[in-house]
Amino acid sequence: MLPSLDPTSALLRTRRFFPFVRGLAATACLVALLGCGEAKPDRVAVHPAAGTVTFKGQPAHGASLTLHLKTAAESVPAPRANVEKDGSFKLSTFNGGDGAPEGEYVVTVRWYKLVKEGSDLIAGPNVIPPKYTNPQSSNLTVRIAAGENALPPIKL
Repeated sequence: MLPSLDPTSALLRTRRFFPFVRGLAATACLVALLGCGEAKPDRVAVHPAAGTVTFKGQPAHGASLTLHLKTAAESVPAPRANVEKDGSFKLSTFNGGDGAPEGEYVVTVRWYKLVKEGSDLIAGPNVIPPKYTNPQSSNLTVRIAAGENALPPIKL
């Protein structure tokens, strides 16, 4: 049997369908206006910064650096970096290698060299002198300025 081609039944189905589509579109617009989560706070500007770290004259491959603002600010996250095989690092604040906000910083360094335990490699004790692991005792400082920053070598 062929479907009915009665124009009045098609018109009735269309009249029920369009209010549904309009309601669906209105709901989608409302969701889009409200957003899907918390608004992110405005990010501070960051500037590329890179340098090197050596320990006893050798690249400190695997060490991690954290920069601590000398004048603390709640809205500024601490820039960090991991030292590469050649001793180089690039600071990151929000995304990998994006840099650091302007300011004067105290630098702390930690380096948990890998040690063999059975057939596994695990993080061993920190080999960096304790003086450099605490922002209150570290005498390592850097200044981040607007633009590219080639930081002085950190020699431990």
